[in-house]
Amino acid sequence: MLDWVKFLLASQLFVAVGALPAAAAPGSYETVLGPTPINHTTKSALIGEGAAIATLTGNTLKISGTFQGMSGAASDAHIMMGEAIGIPGNPILDLTASPAPSGSISGTVKLNTVQLAALRAGRLYIQINSQAGPAPGGNLWGWLLPEHVKAGQDEPQMGDWFLPQGEGLRAARNGIKS
Repeated sequence: MLDWVKFLLASQLFVAVGALPAAAAPGSYETVLGPTPINHTTKSALIGEGAAIATLTGNTLKISGTFQGMSGAASDAHIMMGEAIGIPGNPILDLTASPAPSGSISGTVKLNTVQLAALRAGRLYIQINSQAGPAPGGNLWGWLLPEHVKAGQDEPQMGDWFLPQGEGLRAARNGIKS
């Protein structure tokens, strides 16, 4: 009878694991590239959209993506390092970009230990500059974050979900974390 109980428990575990959503492979990152108007005047020049995926194998990061609808041809693309998600930084590595308003970006780069830590903390982002945009501010930006399950329209997401900075993003109110 003990073997039968073990079989029943193993079957339930198998079914329970199969019901869980598939997790992203470790080392898989993604971003949506969007325009970053600096002020009202630059709003019309900084347009477009795109997306990119990145795969980390060891310390090698391979990036591929596409962009479209920029107001001018892409002049260059970079991996940038900021202080946190949404805070601009400086270029640390170059990417290849199609010299057109729509095209692709790609690159394979070796990251050092500081850059690896920044990637895992959500501090690396992709920036594509264009000839029409006020570089070095960039036309399209997107932070490299771990691949994650996307919420549907009107579907709330509770908790920290995929943000690498998690708890640190919650604002303090009167000394109490929300």
